[in-house]
Amino acid sequence: MGPDLRSPWTWLPPSLALLLVIVLAASTANKAVFVLLNHAGHALGDRLWLHLTMLGDGDGAVALALVVPAIRRSPRIFWAALIAAVFAALWVQVLKQVVSVPRPLAVLPPQLCFQSGPGFRAVSFPSGHAAASFAIAGIWIMASPGAAARRAALFALAVLVSLSRVMVGVHWPLDILWGMLGGWLGACCGLSLYARYQWTTVGASGFLAGALLLMVAAALLFSNHMRIPEVLPLQRALGAICFGWGALEMFLMLPRIELRRQTKGELDGP
Repeated sequence: MGPDLRSPWTWLPPSLALLLVIVLAASTANKAVFVLLNHAGHALGDRLWLHLTMLGDGDGAVALALVVPAIRRSPRIFWAALIAAVFAALWVQVLKQVVSVPRPLAVLPPQLCFQSGPGFRAVSFPSGHAAASFAIAGIWIMASPGAAARRAALFALAVLVSLSRVMVGVHWPLDILWGMLGGWLGACCGLSLYARYQWTTVGASGFLAGALLLMVAAALLFSNHMRIPEVLPLQRALGAICFGWGALEMFLMLPRIELRRQTKGELDGP
């Protein structure tokens, strides 16, 4: 089943993001809203926002690692999340090549911008962190009927992860909103394609995809690609959990893969 178009959880988040994009762009309030949010968030300290920004990981490593434990129990989540991740990555990278927007650090005087972590200055639009966080959150939200509290919690977490990019001083609000829109559209695309094709993870393609994601999870144990020393303990803990859990799920899949292979051989005949 694809996303339920009658549910507000499907159409309201992207509609809200698009509306806010139009309002900010038309009012030229992008800089003012950045300064307001950046200064308000600074009151909570750097460590909170740095750990939240790690969860979004612009390269998508954390988001992809979080998908692998679903490989056996929920092929729908697994494949839809992979499609959403590809869509979100293209949404971000293509636009970054076409639209060259300087980041806040390159535009604002130092007294107007609190900054933590790597100080990026170019190629701001859109936010890869926002796209990744809303792609994965969107999959879980739209694929989980009922449980409004859980849906709201996931949405709030995606909002905080995205806002962390403003709080650490590297993205404008418009970057966040456009990334949110792309991530949510990617989630809709992933769920719709899975509803049409109903891919299984019990097979060579599913096992290969799972193995690749296990490698991503394992890389989190050693990589420092985010260049934020404060978040390394949590990054490595997430990598270990996702790797161990994902490897267990794939091990438990092996009898089903073997049974499917034998059944296919019997159907093909001698």
